[in-house]
Amino acid sequence: MSTPIKRLEIIKNAIELEDDDIIQSQLARLKSEAFDEELQAIVVALEQENYTAAIRAITAWLQSQRAITQWRDPQLAASKMELKALEERLRDLIDRRNARVQQLDEFNDLYFSRLGPLMQQILALRKTLAELNLRRQQAETRRREEDYRRCQRYMAQAVEVLATLTQRWRDLPADSTRAAEARKHLQQQSNLIANLLAEALELESGLTREEEPARQARDEANAEYEKYREQHHDAEVRLRKGKDLSEEDRNALKRLWRQASKLCHPDLVADDLKEEANTVMVQLNQAKQRGDVKAIRSPVARLQQGFEPLMASDRLNDLERIRKKMAQVREQIDTLVNELAELEKEESWLLVSSLNNMEAYFAQQEKALHEVRASLEHQVSEAQLDPAA
Repeated sequence: MSTPIKRLEIIKNAIELEDDDIIQSQLARLKSEAFDEELQAIVVALEQENYTAAIRAITAWLQSQRAITQWRDPQLAASKMELKALEERLRDLIDRRNARVQQLDEFNDLYFSRLGPLMQQILALRKTLAELNLRRQQAETRRREEDYRRCQRYMAQAVEVLATLTQRWRDLPADSTRAAEARKHLQQQSNLIANLLAEALELESGLTREEEPARQARDEANAEYEKYREQHHDAEVRLRKGKDLSEEDRNALKRLWRQASKLCHPDLVADDLKEEANTVMVQLNQAKQRGDVKAIRSPVARLQQGFEPLMASDRLNDLERIRKKMAQVREQIDTLVNELAELEKEESWLLVSSLNNMEAYFAQQEKALHEVRASLEHQVSEAQLDPAA
């Protein structure tokens, strides 16, 4: 019973305000709620735009209903109003976040379009340079392996000589001149073996330590190139679809998508409608990616008509459940406030929000990237001249 009462109060106020849009939107909903002859007569009067008869009948009907309406807990009414205010706050925050994300996405797509080919060339050069560095490091590793094996052979020979010298020294009288000479040779041979051992340890350490960073750098350069190429392709597809639309349709697409997000975002609707809202949002996001204005316009129109209340404040009438929902919405608000605060600290947002001359920015970036590309081309040329690469 409370829904027709509220509906007629809105229509009565709209007649007094001479706002036909509100009257027509509420009339469409009132038709499904006209459960008695008086309400049906009001509907007919409104459809015929006989507002004098309509407001007279509305006033009489509302007075009759107030006489029989049961007492309503003021705490319940106050809590529903507070929940509605929280929902509106959450709605505004979601819209702010979506607006910023949309602005960042548009800038990123424009960045890919303007500078993407140049960036892709730079990443390809970095990939080539990383591959050449790895080859040079692999050649260095092979050289070290050869040095390591040669060092092992020398050490084996030196140990054999040391064994021979030791045996000769043992066969000589301890106080003889030849024994002193033999001890001297033994010391020299021991020093040689110690030096060979130190060199072998250094070469062995280099074999396991130096090639892996170059391999990792090569893999990272490859991954970065492939990731950027995919992002550039996706951005080109989105921009191509956007160019197929008129400027009016592009603006309508953004506006309608934001309206839909404010009306049926899963974080906004009542718990029993979250799954349905999530499905609708997936469909809307897909339509947005396709640039399909009609596919977004239709569900937005249905949502705006609002035949079914979506918000918890319109659907809940249990005080405990309302308070529980209020706590949940407050938590969502805190999360979004923090998320927006963090987003506004990010370098990308600070850049986008501070740019006054987009053309000058891209011209400056293009010049800087040309210099980076020239430097990398020089490094690649030098690396290709290296025989080890």
